Amino acid sequence: MKTIATIAMIFLLGIFVHAQPNCLPVYGNPVKQLSVNDSLKIAYTEKGKGETILFIHGLAGNISHWEKNIETLSKHFHCIAVDLPGYGHSVTRVSSPLQDQLEMYADVVLSFIKIMNIKKLTIAGHSMGGQIAIIAALKNPGAIHKLVLVAPAGFETFSVTEADFLKNISTPAFFKSQDETAIRGSFKKNFYLQPADTEKLIAYRIAMKQCTGFDAWCGNIVNGIKGMLAHPVKTQLSRLHQKVLILFGENDELIPNKYLHPDMTTAAIAADGSKLISDHTLLMIPQAGHFLQFEKPADVNAAVINFLAN
Repeated sequence: MKTIATIAMIFLLGIFVHAQPNCLPVYGNPVKQLSVNDSLKIAYTEKGKGETILFIHGLAGNISHWEKNIETLSKHFHCIAVDLPGYGHSVTRVSSPLQDQLEMYADVVLSFIKIMNIKKLTIAGHSMGGQIAIIAALKNPGAIHKLVLVAPAGFETFSVTEADFLKNISTPAFFKSQDETAIRGSFKKNFYLQPADTEKLIAYRIAMKQCTGFDAWCGNIVNGIKGMLAHPVKTQLSRLHQKVLILFGENDELIPNKYLHPDMTTAAIAADGSKLISDHTLLMIPQAGHFLQFEKPADVNAAVINFLAN
């Protein structure tokens, strides 16, 4: 009887596992774990040697969003990419008591840097990850040598009324209810011409709907949006003393917000924010959307290599 019960349990466990396909994304490099405190482990990958670049993904992203860049840049640099808490292989549930999840993310990044004992560090952040990189650089400027901001959030600002509107429409139920058509539409908005290999990212996002951590994942997205709105950084950009490379796609459909700011342009927002940073280089990548490091990796990689060489 004991043997039968054991076999039945294994069978049921097999059904449970197969009912939740692709709940953890597959990366091109081995996943490691680092405890940043007693209750939180961060997943990361690393490849290459030399000066370190730490890659931070954006809202609803994970390490895979940087893999086209790491493949090339790891031939020149020590590349580390992290899954922010609540994403990828990092812990599922995240609480942000002050509704400022970006503050928490920045603290986690700084703890990670300290524990890893990284010196002369460049942080590369995409979208929300760019805003997190800015916050971390402001909190501990001595820990960060240079910044690479790829379509960074935080350059575009929102009034109290606009922020309240965005928070009201950004609910866990909204993201939970997105079907395949809506998911594909959301991805398409990130590109000028969507690369064929975006399909693997879309497939993972669709599969996540069947995962046990999906509700928490939707909640993390909402907290990330609230955190971006709660922690505007534009007024603090003049305090950045690091050398900063700023990259935007000329055809970004997400910055500016087309509904709230229809008369603004990506180029104007990029220029307006960049001029506040004393030591910066701004590059606008043609025929590229918001997810430009995935759409135009060769252009982004070349810009990063040139930036870090000087």
